[in-house]
Amino acid sequence: MTSALPEAVPGTWHRAGTRTGKSNVLIATITAETTVYEPAEEATSLAALGASDIPVQSLFTVDMQFSPSLSVVGVSPKSVLSTAAPKARRQFVDVVEDEGVVVEDTRETLSFERPDGTAGRWYVLDVSYPLSPDLETDRATIPAETNIAIWPTDDAYGMAGGTLPLELPDGVAETLGGLEVDPERDRETIAALIRSVDPDSASE
Repeated sequence: MTSALPEAVPGTWHRAGTRTGKSNVLIATITAETTVYEPAEEATSLAALGASDIPVQSLFTVDMQFSPSLSVVGVSPKSVLSTAAPKARRQFVDVVEDEGVVVEDTRETLSFERPDGTAGRWYVLDVSYPLSPDLETDRATIPAETNIAIWPTDDAYGMAGGTLPLELPDGVAETLGGLEVDPERDRETIAALIRSVDPDSASE
């Protein structure tokens, strides 16, 4: 399936799967469908590297549905962002931990602004990513970083981000065909997604 990511996101990406979860905020139930994308050219190497179905180099978008809708209960998404954002972050953490990724800590919690002026929350997480037992290394995990951004829309929230490796064991990159670790490049790609994604079309 071809990528529905914005043209502003560099590289060629395809879907690596979807996951659905539920949580509660105030009196509403949130159903969140997370779509994960992986870089097409590195997909084979990433699959050989990791013991998780979520690639260590990946992007994600989240389609959120509220029941009842916030407009029905007279709540604006902007007014409850401080409550909804940590709930959405926790729900995403549950998704990746179910796939074997260990979230160690929230390194930073930041305020940010989208190009249209919408203010949101940005979380930077330190994670341990599980390596495939088939690799010739004595390490079980590598350090990685996950970025999660959440912002209010007219009747719900936009949510997007990505995960990136911070290092690989010696010799593993060559074994996997020269897989490159470049945190700054990957952070810029994640930022491009967050700046440009349309929550209403990202999952189409």
